[in-house]
Amino acid sequence: MYILNKLQPVYVDDLIRIGRNADGGYVLSEQQIEKTEFLLSFGISNEWSFERDFCKRRRHSLSVYAFDYSAAPLQLVGRALKHLKAFILHSLKCRISRSMSSLKGMLSCLYASISLKRYFRKSKNRFFIPKFLGSTDDNFFCSFDTIFNKLLIRNNLKDSSVFIKMDIEKWEYSTLPQLTPFFDKVNGMAVEFHDLGVEWKNFEAIIDCFSKHFDIIHIHVNNGGKLIPGTTLPALLEITFANKNLSLNKREIGERRTKFPIEGVDFPNIASLPDIPLSFDTQS
Repeated sequence: MYILNKLQPVYVDDLIRIGRNADGGYVLSEQQIEKTEFLLSFGISNEWSFERDFCKRRRHSLSVYAFDYSAAPLQLVGRALKHLKAFILHSLKCRISRSMSSLKGMLSCLYASISLKRYFRKSKNRFFIPKFLGSTDDNFFCSFDTIFNKLLIRNNLKDSSVFIKMDIEKWEYSTLPQLTPFFDKVNGMAVEFHDLGVEWKNFEAIIDCFSKHFDIIHIHVNNGGKLIPGTTLPALLEITFANKNLSLNKREIGERRTKFPIEGVDFPNIASLPDIPLSFDTQS
């Protein structure tokens, strides 16, 4: 049975949107930004407005580590070549709209490859690691254990100094449980949970585990996803967590928001489609 009452966010006064007003932007507390010394970003594809905006709003030094094998320059160039091939084929068959779409995709991949190299630079403490987050370590994957114990620990890692952004297409269910030994180091997370109709039990297990250490402070329905079959509930949710050790600006202990999206803070992931409302008024 799908019950959302566990997901109702506590009321935090200083919510702010980081990143663009579309897919790729997330909502968190301003205090989390000020607490963060290390931003871990898992899944950037060809868009990193969140990372860029986060850095601009941070008043002090910040190190960014972005992980995504699919966004490696060679992978982006490979995708650009596929779009080029499609562009040629559609052009020969006079499929104008499809050929233009392929051309746009090709240019987007090429621009992303150039932009990524310019933005992620060691001299700016912004690092791109061409690996996916995984359960083990190899040429394609990197685990939380390696990231915290080998990559971050040498930087004098403090409690509540890490913020995590995650959009990794269902890998969240196998990787997030491995974060538990490092909860004290994490001030918060913005996570996109996928395919909830199939993964609900795994999703609930993660929420139950996190609830002992984190509050949910924001939730948003990704309007690019479908509904869970046979229900009116979304299959794709973006959830922001805040460590309970943080002294956030909560209106009253126990007070919670009841209606989403929040005007001026939330925006549709797909701009051409309306945002999807979510209400906790009748949740039990």
